[in-house]
Amino acid sequence: MRSRTVLNLAGLMLLGLLVFTAAFAPTASAGQVNAFMVGQDELTTVAGTPASFEWILYNNDTVPYVITPSSDQTSNAEFSVDFDQSYLTLYPGESESIIMTVTTVREMPESATVFEVRFNITQMNELGNTFSISDTVRLDVVPVFGAGAGDNKILGIWDNNLPWPLDGNAGAFVVSVGIWAVIALFVILVADPLLHRLTSKTATELDDIILRIIRGPVLLLMVLYGAVRSLEILNLNRVLIADLELAYSVAFILAIAWLSYKIYAGVIVFYGHKLAAKTDSEVDDVLVPIFEKLGMIVIPIIALAVILGLFGYNLTVILAGLGFMGIVIGYAAQATLANFFAGMQMMFDRPFKLGDLLRLDNGDICEVRHIGMRATELYNTFTNEMVIVPNNDIANKKIVNMVQPDRRLKIAVGVDVAYGSDVDLVLRLMKEAAQSLPEVMNDPDHETVVRFSDFADSSLKFTAFIWVVDLDLQFKVASDYRAELLRRFDNNGIEIPFPQSVVWLRDLSKAEGD
Repeated sequence: MRSRTVLNLAGLMLLGLLVFTAAFAPTASAGQVNAFMVGQDELTTVAGTPASFEWILYNNDTVPYVITPSSDQTSNAEFSVDFDQSYLTLYPGESESIIMTVTTVREMPESATVFEVRFNITQMNELGNTFSISDTVRLDVVPVFGAGAGDNKILGIWDNNLPWPLDGNAGAFVVSVGIWAVIALFVILVADPLLHRLTSKTATELDDIILRIIRGPVLLLMVLYGAVRSLEILNLNRVLIADLELAYSVAFILAIAWLSYKIYAGVIVFYGHKLAAKTDSEVDDVLVPIFEKLGMIVIPIIALAVILGLFGYNLTVILAGLGFMGIVIGYAAQATLANFFAGMQMMFDRPFKLGDLLRLDNGDICEVRHIGMRATELYNTFTNEMVIVPNNDIANKKIVNMVQPDRRLKIAVGVDVAYGSDVDLVLRLMKEAAQSLPEVMNDPDHETVVRFSDFADSSLKFTAFIWVVDLDLQFKVASDYRAELLRRFDNNGIEIPFPQSVVWLRDLSKAEGD
């Protein structure tokens, strides 16, 4: 049993070795240099779209070689053949890739072309020692214009068996245009009203919105498609047909972009605003407009990139350029971006909301009027000024929210009395004065507390800690409390002293006599 297991493992290892050898076997070889094909040796591409074949060349000799690629199919009016390297140098044990790109013109008809690729190899230290290896690849081209172009077919589908004068290509063109006109008329007069009647009976308005949005773009696409397809029937120049197809493709992409944005704005943004209006959070109120503006930027950029791809531009290069521009713009606008992300952070953390009163680092008390993505608008309740503060400054500074968890506020009011005053009487009068004010809270959890604070140079210092029912009343309560306290002190003979100093004079003449 054990020997059988060993034999099975050996068989599997041998099979794996054979598969590995076959997978990495060279496509072409001259003993000293091997050429490995990367990918498929037969590709299909649409006219106007480049196709690339790749090989890896390996020098398994002990001397260096210079390798020059070439093809038996040279560039002509229908396609061009280019190699990414005109030559390459391989030292012993080195390998390097070489890519052949075939670019066809957009007006190229359906075709299948076989390319013989030859690698001409020259030994560097012995120029007379030259040889070559070759490989064969195939490229199938699909035309961009319709398969029925130039055929006498109605709509490019049915053979034109109509009598004279409609028996030629022109007749098939006229009939095809008429059919497309009838289809468009049917959609406008019959299908659209019917669909509108059906959607009006549903409970949701989503279908009504979508139908209203797609009506215009769909009709435009139908007209464009019908016109181009009908023109293909005519026996026109292939270059003209390809240009018409290109124009139709551009118009199609623009129509799709328009339709995408209309659906985006009409459905997503519309329902986003509706949901935001039902919530108490300011996050969605700010994010919905941002997403709306984002759609206005992203959708046109995508459409532009696709259109540039139709004209043969390398999208990788375009995206790389956009990425580099993004880095430059981000560096130049780093302060703005810092404010933006700080605003996003505040939206989600919600340290304050609209209407809250904030005490800033400089002591100003401001009401939050607007939370933007770059800055926050604050209303200074004392100076009647609007203050615009960058979000990054708010995020990185100490801000006191004076209304959270509620608008109740404990204030401290100090007073000085003369030495010799009755301390117990002062404490009682200060507490009674606070309790007499209607704006002061007197429940057990928010009781006024009076403390003997300190011994000053010419007075005894007392502080009352008073809970106010609303922070907007803090200055009024402080003023009313001081007035009430002064009346009670006057009635009870409590003196509020003014600053004074005691000066001791020494009789110098008496001191000298002594």
